[in-house]
Amino acid sequence: MESNDFWKHNELFKRAMAIGNTDEARHELYQMTQLYSTMIDNDLTGNKAILHAALNLDKVIVDFNMAYFVPFAMRLADTDWEGTRRGGRVIPSIGQRITNRLMSNIQNRSDTYIKAIMPFFRKALQINPSNKDNLRHLAQLYVRVAMKSQAILIYKRLLQHHNDSYLFAELAELMPTLQARTALYAQAVVHQSKEHFNTNNRYHLAQLLQLTEPTRAAYEITKCIAAREKANEPISSDVSRIARLLAEFTPVTDDNQQTFYERQARIANAIINENE
Repeated sequence: MESNDFWKHNELFKRAMAIGNTDEARHELYQMTQLYSTMIDNDLTGNKAILHAALNLDKVIVDFNMAYFVPFAMRLADTDWEGTRRGGRVIPSIGQRITNRLMSNIQNRSDTYIKAIMPFFRKALQINPSNKDNLRHLAQLYVRVAMKSQAILIYKRLLQHHNDSYLFAELAELMPTLQARTALYAQAVVHQSKEHFNTNNRYHLAQLLQLTEPTRAAYEITKCIAAREKANEPISSDVSRIARLLAEFTPVTDDNQQTFYERQARIANAIINENE
């Protein structure tokens, strides 16, 4: 009987989500968690249903408490950590998706939160020790606990095998010198193919260049503003301030800035491969 009630609430959860009623969906998920302890779930399908429901709510509810579901996540089978290939790309496993959500914004989480999710993150690292996302999460965790040198080593290792824009940007924020930060942010710009997502990289690069190479800084801030305007996004006060400071400088040409990026790439590569 309890099992039937559990699956009835699971169906009600899906219906509530389909019509956007997140309050009702949250109530149904709560009912599922209360009924779970009273049912037999040898194949763990009920456990997985709870986790899928929690992931769905986490997408639409700000500050949803995914950490509450760590005990359920710890029960995942080995097969639940295997990604699937679809349309030429790998879809992350439910285990990896939960890991990514739990570790999101880890630098700003409380000690209590970190303590709650660490058993699951340790399991994720044990199962997928070379996974790009897991290594990135580990680096961010090192930043959180003031072990910046360890984080830098992990980012360098990642960038020896991957060229994701966000990895360059995150490493840039950890580097002690203007030259290193400039080179890495330049690569963050180059490796972001979607200009809409490049505005923050260009803003930071303009900040770094505004005193030493203002015409290049003017180029970056002009590109940043153009992308925000094209996307109908507001121009932040910080961006406007730099634009005003650089208004008297003529931006360099595209070709000139491309040469600059290529020069910075050599510096970035040297940084990434040093001490290897």
